[in-house]
Amino acid sequence: MPNDTSPIDEAMIETLDRDGAICLRGAFGPEWVDLAAEGIRRNIESPGALFQSFSPNDKGAFYSDIWSRRHIAQLETFALESPSAAIAARCLRTPTVRLLQDTWFYKSPGTQARTPWHHDNVVLGPFCSIWVALDPIPREAALEFVRGSHRWNKLFMPANFFEGEQAALPAVEEFYSRYHSEFDISASDTFSRVPDIQGHRADYDILSWDMEPGDCLVFHARTLHGSPGNTLDHDTRRMVTRWVDETAVLAPHGRTVVDRLVAEGFEVDLAVGAPIRGNLFPVLSPLG
Repeated sequence: MPNDTSPIDEAMIETLDRDGAICLRGAFGPEWVDLAAEGIRRNIESPGALFQSFSPNDKGAFYSDIWSRRHIAQLETFALESPSAAIAARCLRTPTVRLLQDTWFYKSPGTQARTPWHHDNVVLGPFCSIWVALDPIPREAALEFVRGSHRWNKLFMPANFFEGEQAALPAVEEFYSRYHSEFDISASDTFSRVPDIQGHRADYDILSWDMEPGDCLVFHARTLHGSPGNTLDHDTRRMVTRWVDETAVLAPHGRTVVDRLVAEGFEVDLAVGAPIRGNLFPVLSPLG
């Protein structure tokens, strides 16, 4: 498939470094959008070990899976051959990147679950996410960012992985505890609780964009971000790949994640403070 990446100039990268997030218009052509959508459809039919259904049936469907490219060919092709790696390499200013993770999110109309404000900190070092819209997603339903929060020099953890009623769902509690229950945030000098951004939105400079299929968001992993449920009349699907450079290392609380992956049969051997290496994290040199 052709590479649809338009040039990402230095001004865009400087904006990303300053604000923590940018929107690239039309970065993924229709063939990539269709490929990812078909991969998600197949993944829902054939869930992986980490597949999650977060919403009760009477409140819309909210699905996600992680590292499912291992058994879904369309997602493997998207992760390794789409413009994602080239975008990540350009934005991280490195010729070589490692694919840390592939994931996707599917919210049907009526999904009430709001993904809370959080950032991604299981890895420390250069680390960005590329979030591709597969459906039209207006600003009121799109991912939001606190501008510049990646520069606060703090590591945050939310109290619950989802907010409101969703925080009390057994499936959600189980998901969150698998990855964070061993870490006592209240006793840690490393982490702070995420501030109540949603309750004090006027106090923060919040970024979001109206998005069309093929548009993508690129954001630094430590930029605080969150998203609402789906009050639209159509599904909202997002394909996400996460990328690191060769200097990124496993964070102290990342041991829980590694143990979870090993328990599910993933081939991964990472030590806290050590660089990201191994077959689960392929290295690509998309800029030649």
